[in-house]
Amino acid sequence: MTRTTTTHANATRTLAAAARHLGGADRLVRSSTLLLNASYEVLCFVETPRALTLLVNEQVDVVQAAPDRFVHSRHLTLPWPTIVALRHYVLVPYDVRATTETASRSQVLARDKHTCAYCGGRGTTIDHVVPQSRGGPNTWTNLVACCAPCNNRKADRTPEEAGMRLLFEPHPPRDASALQRMVWDLVGQA
Repeated sequence: MTRTTTTHANATRTLAAAARHLGGADRLVRSSTLLLNASYEVLCFVETPRALTLLVNEQVDVVQAAPDRFVHSRHLTLPWPTIVALRHYVLVPYDVRATTETASRSQVLARDKHTCAYCGGRGTTIDHVVPQSRGGPNTWTNLVACCAPCNNRKADRTPEEAGMRLLFEPHPPRDASALQRMVWDLVGQA
């Protein structure tokens, strides 16, 4: 058995044990980790199981971890990563990175200033313009802040089908460097 196969098998066992410990794989998969390049340039968010696999395979270093959360297996205890950095630099064309960037709930609410995209009221939830059931991705251009009544009214339909109109078009954040500044601030504190 090669080292890569052994390491991959160990990572799989570690993640399976972590999923059992946390009460199922759903809870583990729902969280995300910020992935940085070796130069600490923001690349994207990855699901925590993927970050843990990269960590076990020694492809990333933990930059920041949740202070009181750990993943335990029989022979290994890992910190719960919130930010990880690749050990080797990966060249990623700028336009590819911009089109594949996903957005989290808090990022969408911050971008839209907690304003409902349909009625202009207070947005407390997020809505997929193209529903996930129809292949709508978790990207900046498909997510908007939404109030609960509008979210329920739109349900699993497109805005056109629900007879609703977007007050503004969803877009990537205008200040895309804000996340990068946060990373540099964090690195500067270390």
